[in-house]
Amino acid sequence: MKRDSDDVPGNWDTLKERPSTDEDAHATPVGDSEADDFEPPFITLMAISWADLVGMLAVCTGALFALLVLGERPALPAFPWAAALSVVWWVFAGAALVVVRQGTPGMLLAGVCFQNPVPTRRVPWVLVAALTGVATLGVTGLFGAHRSLLRFAAASALVTVEDE
Repeated sequence: MKRDSDDVPGNWDTLKERPSTDEDAHATPVGDSEADDFEPPFITLMAISWADLVGMLAVCTGALFALLVLGERPALPAFPWAAALSVVWWVFAGAALVVVRQGTPGMLLAGVCFQNPVPTRRVPWVLVAALTGVATLGVTGLFGAHRSLLRFAAASALVTVEDE
């Protein structure tokens, strides 16, 4: 008989070992040479912003569809509310995923994460950097992984997720 634990990866819902203080989180320099082997290409960095935008648009569409199911016609004044709802959803989901899985929703969908855990005080800056990427439709990804806004905001290198 096959056990259920054989099908599920062991780390899909766990936090990695967190440093005891914020100073310990910066023990590994941002320009770590072993992270250079797994740096994502610029098209993947652009895809991070596109994936975040698609996630927001999905929630926005879901909110407008919910209005339709409730019998209301989604008029023009409903669009800003649906967009605001999608941004609020993304901020909460993004903050949780940055702490738990070391990446925003778009980063995880694109197969990218931070090499080191992000200190709690830097999470808002990571979210601002990701929203900047969404607002520019991924143009910030053209700077490359070494000059990525996400990298500077988190003080951690961006690496591609490896299959274990």
